[in-house]
Amino acid sequence: MLLFWQLFKERFRGTPWSLLITVYLLVAIGLFNMYSASGGEMAPGRFNDQAQWALLGTVAMIFWGVLLDTRSIERLSIFAYIVVCAMLLAVDITGHIAKGSQRWLALGPVRIQPSELTKFVIILIVARSFAFVKGVHEFTLLTLWRQILIILVPFLLVLVQPDLGTSGLVLLIGCFQIAFVRVNWTSIAIVAFSGLSLSVIAWNFVLYDYQKLRVLNFLNPMRDPKGAGYHSIQSMIAVGSGGVWGRGFQQGTQSQLSFLPERHTDFAFSVWAEEQGFVGCLVVFGLYILLLLQIFQIAEKARDSFSALVALGVAGFFLFHFFINVAMVLGFFPVVGVPLSLVSYGGSHMLTVLSCVGLLIAVERRRAASAT
Repeated sequence: MLLFWQLFKERFRGTPWSLLITVYLLVAIGLFNMYSASGGEMAPGRFNDQAQWALLGTVAMIFWGVLLDTRSIERLSIFAYIVVCAMLLAVDITGHIAKGSQRWLALGPVRIQPSELTKFVIILIVARSFAFVKGVHEFTLLTLWRQILIILVPFLLVLVQPDLGTSGLVLLIGCFQIAFVRVNWTSIAIVAFSGLSLSVIAWNFVLYDYQKLRVLNFLNPMRDPKGAGYHSIQSMIAVGSGGVWGRGFQQGTQSQLSFLPERHTDFAFSVWAEEQGFVGCLVVFGLYILLLLQIFQIAEKARDSFSALVALGVAGFFLFHFFINVAMVLGFFPVVGVPLSLVSYGGSHMLTVLSCVGLLIAVERRRAASAT
């Protein structure tokens, strides 16, 4: 028993417990909100599924954060990248189609969304790619060709599913990591101009009609209140009706009477805002701000560039999901199907999120080990 306790202490030395408390408070809020959005039916149902995925995600978190170290993770990153790209290609060819998109891959009795796992893998592979670049004080587009290529491959594979929201997040997370290395201003100007040009091309030749409707609806939801603008309008009604203290647990009219679509996934925060009000929203905002501060602190104290870039990638992951989802719910951003991490329903996403937390544990354990 003593030997087991010593082994436990050794393996978990350096674990950022305060970070884990913040993470699981958000998981608890998500499950509480899920129970209400599901009408109070615990099992079978989404609440039960989400709890199971949270447990499975915890196992994945322990695998990445405790059983592996950052050196092992760095070595596994290439293999993980190849596997996920192969899964994305399989989805594009034979994947399960739902709601007009081909995003799920059946692995026996389980359906998984490889595009979610791509966000996790892109964090690792971008961080590792800089390990091969030695003696470069200022990067240009020519010296960043590896990073550009490894981001574009999964970005395009996700984009053709079509999944504009997830592909955009893959691109944003990778670029967020690159933003923390020194890039010359000429290259930044070229990228900005290219992005603007590609946006014009995408609008005219790439985007589907329903994706264009989302953008137009974002500019004016009332142009089609019973069609493309319905989601945004119902979400804003739900948020506004919550007031200061909220309507109370299972008392939200928009969610309980099924006026609010996707109330378990994309608009889970709308349910929370309606039932818990402005005060409840402040609690969630406060926990996310605390979480991001804790992640940036881990990145700042990291002992090597790979660990620092991994932590920054995880920070970008949480930052973009939080910002886009809340802005989408409040009508400040088009509806693009981005979940609120740790709160919204989604097995693949929960697995990905807690795996990312595992990376932070590995980075912090590495710092603690080097400090002794």
